[in-house]
Amino acid sequence: MNLKHYAIFGNDLSVKGKWIQNLLKGENCSELKEFSGKKGLLFSETVLNQLIEEDYKHGDSVLIPNENRALRTFSSGEKRKAFLEYLLKQKPDFLVLDNPYDSLDKASVADLKTTLRNISETTVIIQIFNRKEDLMPFVDLILNVENEKIVKTIEVSEFLKNHTITSISAIKTIPPAPRNFKGIPEVLVEMKNISVSYEDQPILNKISWKIKKGDFWQLTGPNGSGKTTLLSMVYGDNPKAYGVDLYLFANKKGSGESVWEIKKKIGYFSPALTELFNRRNTVLEMLISGLMDSVGLYQKSGDKDIRLAKEWLKTLNLEDKSNKIFTELPEFQKRMILIGRAMIKHPPLLILDEPTTSLDDKSALKITSLINLFAKESDTAVVFVSHRKEKGLQPEAIYRLIPSKNGSKGEILLE
Repeated sequence: MNLKHYAIFGNDLSVKGKWIQNLLKGENCSELKEFSGKKGLLFSETVLNQLIEEDYKHGDSVLIPNENRALRTFSSGEKRKAFLEYLLKQKPDFLVLDNPYDSLDKASVADLKTTLRNISETTVIIQIFNRKEDLMPFVDLILNVENEKIVKTIEVSEFLKNHTITSISAIKTIPPAPRNFKGIPEVLVEMKNISVSYEDQPILNKISWKIKKGDFWQLTGPNGSGKTTLLSMVYGDNPKAYGVDLYLFANKKGSGESVWEIKKKIGYFSPALTELFNRRNTVLEMLISGLMDSVGLYQKSGDKDIRLAKEWLKTLNLEDKSNKIFTELPEFQKRMILIGRAMIKHPPLLILDEPTTSLDDKSALKITSLINLFAKESDTAVVFVSHRKEKGLQPEAIYRLIPSKNGSKGEILLE
């Protein structure tokens, strides 16, 4: 069977929008007549998370009805494989795949690529993708969709030839620290032979790691290797962090400082934060709130804070967005603002958890360039968490988690 497969490139198409939703129902397909009256299904992290939530609420799963373990205990790769099998059992005429490789490690990506290649022999696929390297080899034609309309069709060979991003206009400098943090030791985080288990399942095995002032680390490791556990012990209120040899700013975790006192010294960003900030604050207010450790702005800002926030908007090349409502910005601009917000105080430690996931190549390069500058122009220690080897990122060292049956071990790789 000789099937024709499509791909859609870019950040701007929402799977919740009318164009995709009508396509899935086989309606309004004047631009793609072969899909008229056909049944499509959506392979998306959003839909998968809804099914996981239902599984958690009701204690059973439509994805894995014969399994004895809960769906939430599966690795990201295992969840997506089960989700694909569930969709295929419904015998769709076509599948829409929404950035299927996002947040997967190399092994899971390779496994999913093989599965999708096999599926493409019997089922039409429309792939939404943001990264050139993610384009599936069996795709025949690329669609450029803007404002819920196909504005251009591009041959794959033409796309590959023309879509080359070697550099971007570099940000020259970042605004200075508004004030100095006092009493910050040379070693910010120290872990000594830390082991963690959940329900007799080993997660981390004898992890030792030091993060010092001004360090620039990338934290990496396959899905399920314990990266989230490690971060939550430092930044969150994970009970596993107590009673082990974990030192934050020279104090043993749990020996005095509250979680909130610790968080004042740590800037943090994760893409999930863009959904949590849902108040109608302006972009300027969002940046200023980073100086006050609040979610949104609840008190009148001083002139000095306003000037600093405007300097950051200029640095981020978003000065024309100052009075825009934050929640109405495109995803990439939201991330730039929240990353700036996390850094505006020049905290001793900055943790960036998958900041470039789901972004296109150009947007990802802008973020990595900005983060390189943070490391170069401040005393802030930066920890960049990512599955991908991001083009242009310049960490001094990589801390890699390596899974084993006794829990993940850590190794340090110098760049």
